[in-house]
This record gives sequence, C-alpha cells and structure tokens, in this order.
Amino acid sequence: MQPGDYTRYTSRSADERRRRRQRRARRRLLLLVLVVVVVATAAAAAAVLRGRDEDAAATTGKDGGQAAAQGSPAATPRPTTPPPKVWVASRSDPVKVWIGGDSMGGELGLALAPMLKASKAFKPTTFYKESSGICRYDFFDWQDEIEAVSRKSRPHAAVIMIGTNDTQSVWKSGKWIAYGDTAWKKAYEQRVGDIIDTLLAGGARRVYWVGMPIMGEGWRNSRMRLINRIFQKQAEKRPGAEYIDIWDLYATPDGEFDASLRLGDGVHFTAGGQQLLAKKVFRAIKADWLPPGSEAQEASPAASPSASASPL
Repeated sequence: MQPGDYTRYTSRSADERRRRRQRRARRRLLLLVLVVVVVATAAAAAAVLRGRDEDAAATTGKDGGQAAAQGSPAATPRPTTPPPKVWVASRSDPVKVWIGGDSMGGELGLALAPMLKASKAFKPTTFYKESSGICRYDFFDWQDEIEAVSRKSRPHAAVIMIGTNDTQSVWKSGKWIAYGDTAWKKAYEQRVGDIIDTLLAGGARRVYWVGMPIMGEGWRNSRMRLINRIFQKQAEKRPGAEYIDIWDLYATPDGEFDASLRLGDGVHFTAGGQQLLAKKVFRAIKADWLPPGSEAQEASPAASPSASASPL
C-alpha cells in the first residue's frame, strides 16, 4: 500500500466514525424529545382529570358559566342489585314514614305529613332540628339521631331533606376540614352514605333524599349544586335509595331564582312552596307504595311477584 493510499483510508475511516457518532447523537436526542413529549402529555391528562373532579365554584363561592344554569346533577349508572321489596300500602297494612332534616326538612314534613295521613295508608312522623346539618355533628349529631330512629321507630320509609346549613367546614375527630377541599368532599360523602346505610340496615325499604333548591343568594347556589351531586351519587350507589331533584321547581323558565314561592330570606318556602314540594315527594312515595288504583283499598291486595309481605 502506498503512503498516499494509507492516508486516504485513514481519513475515510475517521469520517465514517464521526458520522456514526452524529447519527447516535441524533437518535439519543430524538428519544429524549419523545420521552419529554410522553411525560408532558401524561401530566396534562392528569391535570384535566383532576380539574374535572374539582368544583371551582365550591372553592371560590362564586357561580360561573354554564354550570350556573344547571341545577340538576348529572346522572350516574345505578347498581344492578334490586332494591328491598315493598308491599302495597293500605289501611290494614300501613307504611311508617319518617320525615326529617333541618328547618327546610321541617317545612317539608309540615306539608307532607297531612298528605300521607289523608291517604289512610301511611303513618308519618316528622322530626327536624333548626340550624343543623351534616357538617357540624358537634352541634347536632345526625348520625346518632338516625341510629336512634332506626333502632326505636324502625320506619319502613324515610324522607330526608337537609343541607341548608352545610356551606361550611366539617368538624371531624376534633379537627376542621375546610369546605371545598377533597377531604371535605370525602367526609361529606361518607356521612351521607352512612345515614342511608343506617336507615336501610334498620329495616327501611326506601330512603328518599330530597335535594336542595335554588337559593335567593347567588353565592349559595354553587355550594347547593355541589352537595346535591353528593346526595345523588350516594343515593344511586344504594338500591332502595332515591334522590329527588327539586331545583327546577323553584326556578324560572330561564333558570333564575323564583322568589314567588320563597320567604324574604330567599331560603325557606311560602305555604305554596311547601305544598309544591310535598306534592313532588308524595308522588315519589306513591310510585313505590301505592300503584295506580290502590289508594282507596281497605286492605292489601295479594302481593305481586316483585313484592314481599310487610313486616307487620
């Protein structure tokens, strides 16, 4: 081999090694870019999912955008387990109905109890505690009250309307859980679920959880919508529980607050507002316990295949 040939061979080999190094470097850079893109995409997706779980209105106390016009929670799939069986209510086989809650629950009971009594097929009992709620068991322990009701009265059906005073932090285990935090939502969900579970375990065949209505003070409505979603979610998890949405009953056709059925505080109902509420709840109860044409029956007809004997 001539010296000149050796020089050209060495130069070509060095160039080839340099090109290989450059190609490897480009591949490493491309791989790094792909990794960064994948990580960024995953982070963005996680942020979106977290954002969907967060109720921005709840943390700010303000209404906003399209959500403000929608009082009804979104529907979630119901469990496939059948609810506890019921019987046809009658004079000889009446249904014990317990109605309870805060002051608004008391207003519901005031109008609903006479309707139930007039049917001759129900025996209603009403209990309410003003200024109470699920957040402040240090003020009034609703879980303790529900346990006592289930143990002593053992109602066949329960109607609950509560939440007016739950626009505040939860007191639990000697600590405050700030309103709107994820921990607050979990604590509130657990308390709602515990109340329903206690009633069902105590023998109630149906639990009717009545949602909160639209309020006169706009800042309250984002919070009312939040707890309504929790009520609905917990009811739909449990066969035998039913969420009753009343938001639209007290809203104008364009979704605004209708003051004609509410008192000056923008919260409590007029007599007409109480009657409107009671009629809606009574329809839900009749749908389960009084099939069409059975209201005038003096005794329970033969049980259908989907019905069971009453515990009386």
